[in-house]
Amino acid sequence: MTSILNHPHLALLVLSWLVADLLGPLLIRLAHRVGALDRPRAYKAHASPVPYLGGVVIYLAFAIAIASTIRFVDLRPYRSVVDYILRGHGDAHTLFGIVLGATFVLVVGLLDDIRPINAVFKLAILLIATAVLHRFGLVLHLFPDQVSGIPAAWLNVPLTLFWIVGVTSATNSLDNTDGVVTGVSAIAATATFFVAWGDSATSAQPWLSYLAVTLLGCCLGLLRYNFVPARIYLGDNGAFLLGFLLACMLVKGEWARHPVKAIVVPCLIMTVPLFDICLSTVLRIVHGRVGGVLDAILYCGRDHLAHRLMALGYSKTHSVLLLYLMAAIAGALAIVVHKERSGVLIAFYLAVYLAALAYAGWRLDRAPVYEATSPPEGPREGATH
Repeated sequence: MTSILNHPHLALLVLSWLVADLLGPLLIRLAHRVGALDRPRAYKAHASPVPYLGGVVIYLAFAIAIASTIRFVDLRPYRSVVDYILRGHGDAHTLFGIVLGATFVLVVGLLDDIRPINAVFKLAILLIATAVLHRFGLVLHLFPDQVSGIPAAWLNVPLTLFWIVGVTSATNSLDNTDGVVTGVSAIAATATFFVAWGDSATSAQPWLSYLAVTLLGCCLGLLRYNFVPARIYLGDNGAFLLGFLLACMLVKGEWARHPVKAIVVPCLIMTVPLFDICLSTVLRIVHGRVGGVLDAILYCGRDHLAHRLMALGYSKTHSVLLLYLMAAIAGALAIVVHKERSGVLIAFYLAVYLAALAYAGWRLDRAPVYEATSPPEGPREGATH
C-alpha cells in the first residue's frame, strides 16, 4: 500500500475505482428496497424497473477519493481541515469547492428522478453551484483583466455558467442508452488526464490530473454495472453529476495561452455529448417535430446518436462502442491540438474533423427514428434507455 500511496495518480485511480465497484451492488439493493427505480414508459426501451442511483455511486467514490488529497496540503497555517476548506486557497481548495457544488447537483438530480422538476429550478441550482465554484476560485479566464472598461469577472463568470449549463444539459441528454455517458465520461477524463499530466514539469497541471484520474476511476468502477445490459442506471442524478464534474474539470484546465486552443480543446474532449445535443436539436427542427430551439431541447424522444445507430442496424452494444470510439478519436485529437504549435496544422485537423462530423450527421439523419418514435410524454429529456 505504501508504494501505491507514493504514486498519487495510481492511488486515486485505484481508490475511486474500488469504492465505486464496491458501492455498485449495495446501491442496487438499496434502490430495490426503497423503490428508487426507473420504470418503463412509452419512450423508454427497458421492459422492467432498473435502479437509478448510479449518481450516488459516482458521488461517494469521487468525494472519498478527493478527500484523500488533503494529505498533499500543508495545513499548518490553518486550525483544521474545515478551516482550510472555508479560508484556504489554491488548487486543492478548488477541488473541495467542486465536491460542494456537486452536492447541490446530485440533490437536484435525485429530486428530478423522484418527481420531474422544471428547467428554471435546475438552472437556479446550477447558478448556485457556479457561484460556489467562483468562491473557490474556479472560473473561466478567457478574457483579460478588463475589456473596454468592463471587469473580466463580469464576462468570465456568465461564460462559466453558460459552459456548465451547456455541458451538464448535453451530458444529461446523452444518457439514453446503457453505459453511454459513463464510458464517454471515462474517455473524456482520460484525455484530460494526459493533457494535464503534461510532457514536462512546467506544462503539468497536477491537481487537474488528480481530478481527471479520480473521475476516470469512478466511471470505470460503475461501468461494470452500467454497461449493456445495465443493472443500474445513472439516473438524472448521475447524468447531471457527471456533466457537472466534466464541465468543472474542463474549466479548471489551463489549456493554452492561445485563445483558440482554450476553446477548441475542451469542446473536442466533449465532442460526443455536444454533437448529440446539437444534431438532435437541428434535426428535430428540420423535420418539423418541434416549433423552435427551446422545444427541440426539451423534446423527449428516441432520436439521439445511439438511437440513430440502432435504427441503422447496429446492436445496442455496438452502438455504444461506436460512440466510445468517437469519444476516443476526439480525445486523441484534443491531445494533438493541445501540443501542436502550427496554426496551419491545427486549422487542417479541425477542418477534416468538422467535415467528418458533417458527414456523420448526414448519415445519421437517414436513420428512420421519427417514424418509430412515440409522441413525447412531456418536456423531459434524457434517461431514454
